[in-house]
Amino acid sequence: MAEMGFREKLAKRQKKVNSLVCVGLDPLPEKLPKRCEEECDGYDASAIAFWMARIVDATAPFASMFKPQRAHYEALEDGRKILRFVVNHIHSKYPDIPVFLDCKRGDIGRTQQRYRIAHFEIDGVDGMNFSPYMGKDCMEHLVDKSKPGRAIVGLCYTSNSSAREMQDVRMLEDRRYYWEVVAERILKWSKELGVVENAGLVMAAAHEYPKGSGNVFSWHLSRVREIVGDKLWFLIPGIGTQDGFIEETVKTAYAGPGTIAINSSSGIIFASSGDDFAEAAAEKTQELRDQIREAGGNAV
Repeated sequence: MAEMGFREKLAKRQKKVNSLVCVGLDPLPEKLPKRCEEECDGYDASAIAFWMARIVDATAPFASMFKPQRAHYEALEDGRKILRFVVNHIHSKYPDIPVFLDCKRGDIGRTQQRYRIAHFEIDGVDGMNFSPYMGKDCMEHLVDKSKPGRAIVGLCYTSNSSAREMQDVRMLEDRRYYWEVVAERILKWSKELGVVENAGLVMAAAHEYPKGSGNVFSWHLSRVREIVGDKLWFLIPGIGTQDGFIEETVKTAYAGPGTIAINSSSGIIFASSGDDFAEAAAEKTQELRDQIREAGGNAV
């Protein structure tokens, strides 16, 4: 029996808990709750690992996906061990929840091969994202033909405001935005590489643009659906502390279970630094799940 692919696994999980929420696991040492230090007899790798495991356990009932951000672990002493502990904790305790690594790798072929081994084989994740700036190599060499079910997701229209300096550059020949070309190319590469079923794009949530205008901008989401249809799924950042708009995002991008995952990181894991840090994280995750449902993001 063939192993279940990432997107099928995501869709099944979304239906099971009726949630499109992806919980970002991005620890910052300065935000570590005192309770975690006390439980682990001081600040060290075990305290960070304990913290993230408690967040996972508290938010799992409302989560369709977990997304550790790798730089937040690379910057820690014994960070790779902590990351592997967190990934293994999720896989062993919640085997139906996919784990996606936010690492944004993008390099020449042989380097991408090393990233493929580092993240899929050693870190043990189910999916990862990449920067397509150096061309098809960035995607092609993350593909292992013996394991086609992994998610490989390209950066397309990101949620940081300075991204507009690059991604909104107009092409000379047809006046398309650069990010539109990126969406088209990633779909093309995905088909050529035989991974279109689990490939995806990072697409920012609907947001105020320009800043201070009061205008809700969601055209990028409707436009990208015109380009790729529902062939690619979207990882959607920008909700929560980045002030993205849930209702407009859902109405414009959602096309059924397995088509989008809406991420929140800081708004969930830093909801409290007190003894109730896990309970506060669970409450924020449930609240986001319910807001998405009310906006039309029903996964059942």
